[in-house]
Amino acid sequence: MYFLYPIVFTLEVEQVKSLEFPAVSICNFNRMKKFGLSLGTPLLLSERSSSFYCNATSDSEQDEIKESLQQYYEMDEEWRWRKGHKPSDFMQKCLFRGRFCPRNRLSYFQNLRYGNCITFNKLNKEMEALAVSDVGPNTGLILELNLQSIFYHPSTKTLGARVVIHHPNETPSPEDQGFNANPCTEISVSLRQSIMYRLPTPFRDHCVDYERRQGSSVSNQKDCVRNCIQKENFAKCGCIDQTLSVMNYLTPCDLTNTTQMCCLDDVLETLSNYGPFCDCPQP
Repeated sequence: MYFLYPIVFTLEVEQVKSLEFPAVSICNFNRMKKFGLSLGTPLLLSERSSSFYCNATSDSEQDEIKESLQQYYEMDEEWRWRKGHKPSDFMQKCLFRGRFCPRNRLSYFQNLRYGNCITFNKLNKEMEALAVSDVGPNTGLILELNLQSIFYHPSTKTLGARVVIHHPNETPSPEDQGFNANPCTEISVSLRQSIMYRLPTPFRDHCVDYERRQGSSVSNQKDCVRNCIQKENFAKCGCIDQTLSVMNYLTPCDLTNTTQMCCLDDVLETLSNYGPFCDCPQP
């Protein structure tokens, strides 16, 4: 069998005159303003597992935060958008190659953990991909952000922004990718592009093209793992962990219900130690 499917690595270093510029997504750590509410594969820890855990001691301030977050999770997207930071207030300046960013290069999306987010250079059929041929501080993207820290909700413990650099075709996942930008600092980021092509079954990687996988609704490996966890959550607890942001058509668990939180914790511990293990190969 080994001789039929040998392991071969081919490494090429190519010098090109220009490269496609990536997409850059930014989110404020604070998903909602404090006046906005009335009070096999490695597993992923959700926001719930660090904020709404089993057998937590009773605390009036913490209980109030839990209640307000529960209300936030129950809102529809329009209301969450209203309660969050406006993108025009969050992004004070956007320059690309020394010029103001075209408005049609900016798009917006909503994230359950980070609220209203902004993406620069998300690819669409009407525009060609941006490219860069030089390096240096004035040839790329410059962003100036206003965190509006005076409006931070008590549930947000850290000031800053989440930055994700990704392919223009990809949907950003701030929970799993990216880095943090601290307030009152200037950050410079440079990139070197590496491209890896894996071979599907019968080769050893057994990789999967999630976007073209037949009979599956997930578009990436992380969502595959989340779906795996949610199926176990629903089977064992009768509800799902809504902070995982997948399979939201099923009944969500009440984040203030201790019994349900203990059940979700037990499911995650069982999956980690005994399985069934999630079948989510590398992309």
